[in-house]
Amino acid sequence: MSPYVGKALWRTGLVVLVMLISSYILNNNLLGPFSAFIKGPQGASLDRLARVVHRWGSPVPVRDFPLVVLLELEQQSITQLSPGSNVFHRGQLARITRKILGYQPKGIFLDFDLRYPSNEGGVRSAGDQQLLALFREVRTPLLLPDPVALGQPLSRLNPFLHTVQAQVFYDSDGQTRKIPRPRPGQPLAASLGLYCLGLGIDLRDGHRCQQSVAPGNPRSDGKRIVYREIRRFAANATGSQLWPNLVVISGLDFLNDGLVQSEATQGALFLVGRTYPQADDVHFTAMGPVQGIDIHANALLTLATYRSFSETLGWGPVLLVVPLVVFVALWLTYSITDGWLRASRFQGFVQALIETAVAAWFLFFAGVLILQYTGHFLDYLYPIVAFQMGALLLKLFAGGKKDENKASDKGQEVADKLKEVVQGTGDG
Repeated sequence: MSPYVGKALWRTGLVVLVMLISSYILNNNLLGPFSAFIKGPQGASLDRLARVVHRWGSPVPVRDFPLVVLLELEQQSITQLSPGSNVFHRGQLARITRKILGYQPKGIFLDFDLRYPSNEGGVRSAGDQQLLALFREVRTPLLLPDPVALGQPLSRLNPFLHTVQAQVFYDSDGQTRKIPRPRPGQPLAASLGLYCLGLGIDLRDGHRCQQSVAPGNPRSDGKRIVYREIRRFAANATGSQLWPNLVVISGLDFLNDGLVQSEATQGALFLVGRTYPQADDVHFTAMGPVQGIDIHANALLTLATYRSFSETLGWGPVLLVVPLVVFVALWLTYSITDGWLRASRFQGFVQALIETAVAAWFLFFAGVLILQYTGHFLDYLYPIVAFQMGALLLKLFAGGKKDENKASDKGQEVADKLKEVVQGTGDG
């Protein structure tokens, strides 16, 4: 066996051992508050992976899942359909929804606060009455962010109206990263509800809907969203979305028959929401500020594309991927330092300089590829921490062994001197 291979295998085994021990310590909170110093940077390392694939097209085709249509009310639509009003005209919203029903959608999500009438004092406008009449007669699953619409409980209006959780999930640092995990007695996340409808699951069967995705880690708060840039094309311009199963159209274009009736659009999932003014519904993510309706679309397509509610790789894949990547990185490093630079006086300096860097780059790009093709996150920072801890342990061990050898040599020297004195006294 090549000496480089043996050395790389030994160091790889040490990294894996340190990872397992430290993982056990952290999972059982044996370090108490000091665990935060190791756990804290994990979110930032995963965000870096997300930023890389943000502008990459999804390589995984969405199979046996309906088209997703994002119908946005941008500036031109708001200006022409609902001029001079902070509340979008309820009659126009009813008009848009009726037109959507002509596509026989599998589900519709209206991302609007529709709890109260348009007018002050609780007086319903003509537009409110039109929307309320639509809610009573609709026979397609319609998702709303509140259990009340225009003062009426959804449960009394129509069994096809469903309450979903439209509020985004914030991490402790204020970033929107996750789809909330289903909790007993609480509404499903809007994206998860739409995902279940896309699979043909009745939302009234809450247990089946919750079981439609892999359970993942039951202690996690939710599923991390894979964000991809949602593109807005100018009028008469053509282009493709990074999510291949997504169509984006403005409300005004939609009302003007901009979405062709076809086999693909029949039975689609529709998300309707405002994107103007941007400040009204913007949320912070690792990619910067993102509109609320765009977050729902990304969350839905994350589930539909990767078919999993699991956030990170399980220990099985981790123990397969990480040792392989670390071994290749170390083998390459030692081939350079112990091979090409073996006779150089800079051998030790170069090894200390590139050993961790090469392993970090290999782990980072392995994490990018895993996220791109599986939707799972590999925390590449954790193996690097284990790598550094392993190196520190080696230095401590080597230093202790060196001190032990020095002490042994010193003892031998003293013994030799005593022997000389004893022999000299005897000769005298």
